[in-house]
Amino acid sequence: MTDSAPAFGVPPTVRELLCGAAPYGDSVHRDLRAYLGFVFPNLLVDDVRALHANVGGSWAMVEFLRGLWTATNRMFDDKRPVTRVECRAFQASLLCAWTELGRLLDARPAHDIELDWSYGHEDPLDNLRDRLTVLLAMLGDFNAQRLLRELLWRYARHAKASEGMLELYGAAFGCGLEDGAASCRTFPGTRLLDVIGPWRETGEACIEEAALLARGRIRETVQEAIAERKAQPSLREMMATARAVKDAPEPELAAPPEVPEGPGLVILASVAHLPGAARDGDVKVTANVASTPRGEFAPFAGKRWPLVSVGDLSAAREILVSEFPYAEGIIDAVLRDLVGRPHVYLRPLLLVGAPGSGKTRLARRLAEVLGLGLQVYSCSGVSDSTFLSTSRQWSTGRASVPLQLLKRLGLASACIVLDELDKAGTGTTNGSLLDGILPLLTDDSKRFFDTYVEAQVDLSGVSYIATANGIVALRRSHPALCDRFRIYAMPAPRREDLPVLLKGIVAEIRAERGLDERWMPDLDGEEAGLIEEHFQRGGSVRLVRRLVEAVVAGREALATRM
Repeated sequence: MTDSAPAFGVPPTVRELLCGAAPYGDSVHRDLRAYLGFVFPNLLVDDVRALHANVGGSWAMVEFLRGLWTATNRMFDDKRPVTRVECRAFQASLLCAWTELGRLLDARPAHDIELDWSYGHEDPLDNLRDRLTVLLAMLGDFNAQRLLRELLWRYARHAKASEGMLELYGAAFGCGLEDGAASCRTFPGTRLLDVIGPWRETGEACIEEAALLARGRIRETVQEAIAERKAQPSLREMMATARAVKDAPEPELAAPPEVPEGPGLVILASVAHLPGAARDGDVKVTANVASTPRGEFAPFAGKRWPLVSVGDLSAAREILVSEFPYAEGIIDAVLRDLVGRPHVYLRPLLLVGAPGSGKTRLARRLAEVLGLGLQVYSCSGVSDSTFLSTSRQWSTGRASVPLQLLKRLGLASACIVLDELDKAGTGTTNGSLLDGILPLLTDDSKRFFDTYVEAQVDLSGVSYIATANGIVALRRSHPALCDRFRIYAMPAPRREDLPVLLKGIVAEIRAERGLDERWMPDLDGEEAGLIEEHFQRGGSVRLVRRLVEAVVAGREALATRM
């Protein structure tokens, strides 16, 4: 803008026009003449050289402005009123001028325009183009009305609260809600279309509704915060509670279960060598002391932990063979080793078979039926030796998996199933599971050094059952590991084993769902026959389970329709 006195009055700014103001003088030609005379006063005296300097040295822009000034002044004649033909000719001139100005200005980089906007510098020529867009939209030009949405959002994005931000955002929202459709409402006393007014009213109504909704949510949040604050104890009450906690005796860890008579082992002789004050076998270890290796294992150190005694092997065989009739040879070989033993210990066992043949299920059931606590450890993808313990010098230090299992069970006997052993990583950058477990599979497990408790521990009561789909690669890369296992080929279920297999799978599903046989009975002859039709020799146990689940789901679906 210029600091000179206005020759024809001060027209409203583009922002004011977008906020609902009518053009200066209630006509397009009066508004445009006032604007050109106010912003480019050199046009009044036809000072071409000064105008050339004001528009950045562009002679094309000088000729454009002079032509627009001439076309606007033709609309002023004191002797006679302006005819409708002259108005249409003037509108056509404005449309041509708007198109030409856009062509000249669009040659500039877009970031220059945004940079001017961000620093609050409005280029008079950009302002003129925006003004022509608004004025042509008021004259009913469809293309100009279509560009008003982008213009509204640009001005709203850079507006301040005191510069009509609400009106601009309301008009922009309303334009979007109305999909840019213009109404036929006019400014009072004129024929100019009030295109933006209806949009603004629609958008402001939506904003007001959203504000009411947000205000309600804020009120609810404040009320909840106040209620929560009232529910909190006062400072006096908190100080009294703190004093009571300070004077209260330290909580004690639960004492390990009493060791029954029978075979047993001292797993960890002592923790006296570790930093701390907890004593071996001391069950009164406070919570803060228990967070150290010495405090964690002090209640269990120096004590004899019980081994699981061998029970009725005939009953165990009956249960296992009834569930796995096709693996009767493996079951007999495992149980034969326990004859005459005082406690349950299974020599390292490796079950090799096709996917879905039931290897892991058999390993789990062997441990469960014999009364051993169980941990299934997935070896697939393991590429370090953390199974064997991590030194306490690291913040993530922890005891070996077997020692953790024994401490959790309160026993000296347990079983670890090394599932998918053939899929363990073979790299040695962070240690190797396949190399590390070698001493655990021999008599060296009685003297295994755990780096977390920094002492020898007796893990000879832990049994290991591994599963694998194949051992050709394992024999080639780790022959010593394969030599330490008794290797058995896991046979696939036969067709004659299907009734027993179905009964076991239904029992498992019942146990998982917490149901008894009344609510989920065994499959009847028709249901079993349906599964038998899809059973193939050497079929996967997983496939059979999926078939059983499908039959059970169908049974439940039919039951809901009864």
